[in-house]
Amino acid sequence: MASLRAGVVGAGSISRRHITAWQAHPDVELTCIADISEQAVNSRADEFGISNRYTRFADMFRKEDIDVLSICTWMNTHAEIAVAAAEADIPGILSEKPLAGSLEEVDRILDAAERNGTRIAVGHHHRFRGACVKGRELVLGGAIGQPVLFHGHTSGGLLNNGTHFVDIARYLMDDPEPVWAIGQVVRHTDRHERHDPIEDLCAGIVALENGARILIESDMPEPAPPDNAMTLQGTGGTLVVTSKGARLLNDEGCQDVEAAQETDVGILQAAELVDWMEGRVDEHRNAIRKNRGVIEILMGIYESARIRDTVTFPLASRPSPLHRMIDDGDLPVTVPGKYDIRIKPQPDQD
Repeated sequence: MASLRAGVVGAGSISRRHITAWQAHPDVELTCIADISEQAVNSRADEFGISNRYTRFADMFRKEDIDVLSICTWMNTHAEIAVAAAEADIPGILSEKPLAGSLEEVDRILDAAERNGTRIAVGHHHRFRGACVKGRELVLGGAIGQPVLFHGHTSGGLLNNGTHFVDIARYLMDDPEPVWAIGQVVRHTDRHERHDPIEDLCAGIVALENGARILIESDMPEPAPPDNAMTLQGTGGTLVVTSKGARLLNDEGCQDVEAAQETDVGILQAAELVDWMEGRVDEHRNAIRKNRGVIEILMGIYESARIRDTVTFPLASRPSPLHRMIDDGDLPVTVPGKYDIRIKPQPDQD
């Protein structure tokens, strides 16, 4: 008999990964789901045989006895839901990425978690990919010498997909803290991602305490490296990570990193939350404490663009510098027409 009861907030496409993970766990029974859309919640509940359905997460928290909760909603709702869940004495939370859109929101969640003894992990599932796990072992074992430069190019906004790249960079190098950052942001269109305003282009350089740098590009113009390709260069070699696997290049030659992935990463990250809650691991590899560093780096890039100078860490807990630039008129829209990158068509940019 299952010893833990699970609930899910948000019935969008990513909820399938979380529902599948909880239903696959032998010690967990998924009992309830909530979404503001009655049609969406009924569709997902029918698909997976979930009996208890809600259109208000507050009602679900009040009526259900939940031990572990997945937050599968859009980023701009994560803080409200996570804080409410912690205040409702839900002991374990797995939130989709990015955890929040500002350090202020992250720290609200952290404060609620610490006050209520809630364990919160963030769905940066690449930390469970076999290629990343094996790549980390190789890097920490000295296979590329001293790490020097991590480079990644992505699209869809710095917070949306760039958050994965910064998280992978830190994971491969055992989560070094940032020292300073410099960044640039361009926003000529009224661009949004799931209703949150984002930039058109962004690039940043981040210095880490281990002496390495992170170079992150988002939506940069051609010519550009392929999306979702990452390289970590060191004094003695290079690790290349893609969506298909990893490859190591050093004095011993070029070799594919063998890393079997027999279990879905969503199942692995959910299982590790249960293990953390029950004391079988000291901390989830995606614990909120570590993820705060990812959000801090992203906010540091935005803050550097806002003040037109380098920024040093740690940063003060404040609202989003990108939102501040937009609200203050520092990023005026020159191509009219508000749009969301997940909804077509997009305006022409001549």
